Amino acid sequence: MTKEEPSLPKSSDLALIWEQFKKGDQKAFSALFERTSDRLYRYGTKFVTDTESVKDNIQDLFVKLYENRKDLPTLENPLFYLFKSLKNMLIDEIRKNEQIVRISLEEAPFHVNFIYNEQADDETDEEIKEKFEHVVNLLSDRQKEAIYLRFQSEMSYEEIAELLRINYQSARNLIHRAIEKIRREMDLKIFIPLFISIIQ
Repeated sequence: MTKEEPSLPKSSDLALIWEQFKKGDQKAFSALFERTSDRLYRYGTKFVTDTESVKDNIQDLFVKLYENRKDLPTLENPLFYLFKSLKNMLIDEIRKNEQIVRISLEEAPFHVNFIYNEQADDETDEEIKEKFEHVVNLLSDRQKEAIYLRFQSEMSYEEIAELLRINYQSARNLIHRAIEKIRREMDLKIFIPLFISIIQ
C-alpha cells in the first residue's frame, strides 16, 4: 500500500465499508467479505449441516451483492442484512428437499455445536460443561437462535424480530423466557460467556 492510499475503516465500521463497496470500491468489497464471511458461515451452519452448501451460498450471496451493488440500500448494520439474506437462501434450499418442502422460516432447525477449550480437565469444569449442554438442550430452536443473535451477534430486538419473522414484543418475550430457563438451571454470568465462546 502506498502512502497515498487511504486505509480501510476498522472492522467495527461495516456501514462505511458497505457504502464504499456500493460505490464500486474493490478493497471495500474484499474487506466486507473478509470481515463477515466467518460469521455468516457460523450462522449458516446452524440451519444446514452441509458445510459446502453453506460456503456455496455465501459465495452466491456475495456475487449477487456485487452484481446489484448500485441498487443496494444504505445500511446501519450490514451484518444483519447479510444474515437475513443468507438465511432466506438456505431456507429456500431446504425447501427444495421434497421431504421438507413445507418448512417455514419459523420452523427452521437451529443446530448448535460445542467447541470447548480443552485446557481444563478438572471435575468442576466437566460439571459446568455438562450443565451448560443440558441448559442449551432445554431451549427451543427459536430460543437458541434468539440468544445467539442477541449475545453472540449483538443484534437488536428489532433485527431479531425481523430475522425470526415475529414482532418486536414477541422477540423480547422469547429472549426473556429463554433467560428465565437458563437462570433456573445455571448462573447467567457463567452461561452467556460460555455460549459466546464455545457455540459454533
